Amino acid sequence: MYVVDIVRQVGNKTISSRGFVRNPAQIEALINSGVLEVTVDLSRSRLEDESLSPEEASTSPHATRSDRHQEAGTLRIRRLYKEARSLQVKLLSQLKQGEPIDIAPLAQVAEEMVDTMFTHGDAMLCLARIRAKDAYLMEHSMNVAILLANFGRYLGLERATLQELTLGGLLHDVGKIMTPDAILNKPGKLTEEEFAVMRHHVVHSREILGETPGITPIMLEVAGNHHERLDGSGYPLKLKGDELSLYSRMSGIVDVYDALTADRVYKAGMQPTQAFRILLKGAGSHFDAELVQKFIKCLGVYPVGTLVQLSNQKLAVVIERNHQEPLKPLVKVIYHAAARHYLEVKLLDLARPGTTESIEAVVEPRDYDIVLDRFIP
Repeated sequence: MYVVDIVRQVGNKTISSRGFVRNPAQIEALINSGVLEVTVDLSRSRLEDESLSPEEASTSPHATRSDRHQEAGTLRIRRLYKEARSLQVKLLSQLKQGEPIDIAPLAQVAEEMVDTMFTHGDAMLCLARIRAKDAYLMEHSMNVAILLANFGRYLGLERATLQELTLGGLLHDVGKIMTPDAILNKPGKLTEEEFAVMRHHVVHSREILGETPGITPIMLEVAGNHHERLDGSGYPLKLKGDELSLYSRMSGIVDVYDALTADRVYKAGMQPTQAFRILLKGAGSHFDAELVQKFIKCLGVYPVGTLVQLSNQKLAVVIERNHQEPLKPLVKVIYHAAARHYLEVKLLDLARPGTTESIEAVVEPRDYDIVLDRFIP
């Protein structure tokens, strides 16, 4: 295609505003340089210019081994994410209309999500960092499902159990469809009466899923017990200690972690490291201490999707964990913090011999007007 003008751009990097964009790598380079919108002259554009030859693909600076492996699963992951969201919308619509729900299609997606977690786990976790304030209910359920699958895999649970946990995560908050939007999306602290209504969503979830064919005990535990706490301070049944199974304890940790790191209409999400501190503070009282430690270890010191500042003042997104050297993950360099402009995207393996850069801090994307969704997975 032939670009005649750059309409919108973030950052200060100077970019030529006219010329042919001939392949996906060039489009990606424009996006990563901060270009948000361009004007295209269709009369001067040729479809054949937009294809990327095998030679170009193999010699592209972006086509590293790790990058190609990640891209191989990205389309499948995004399809699964889109399909799950669509099925959730349909399911919630059926509930609103008082119709019976069929979980079979969502169960199939859950099975595929587990399969993909084994082949492209880090890319799946990156996708769980994508946030939309106006779709919290569905985003939260998706993220809880992804995080439960990852956590269960780390704990060595059987694949069939992982599928139940994943589907349980996708369905764990269905009862919130009965909660008034005014309470669900209230931009402020709930009153005692409102909080009582909010707490009742767990009861609604149990009732809905209890009448749904195909729901297993594990799924019911995820939906019914994710607000219970080890010391009995949770709700709705105030279960404690041995009354809470492994799956109930896992879902409680995962649900809180995602809620803490999520952007809402009334608050900005916190960094994973901050959420870890809160989980550790509640370890032994609210949460199973051993499971909290394992959950943090399974996500890593720098969870995928985290924006970090390197020792050279550049900002990068964590793309892959390094279980052998947790402080040296694979990152995608995207921005210069000092110059405050986007950079040409480059993958950097901090564990590679000879690499001099290191992570100095975790930073907030909003402080630099960076939209991470553009760079993950």
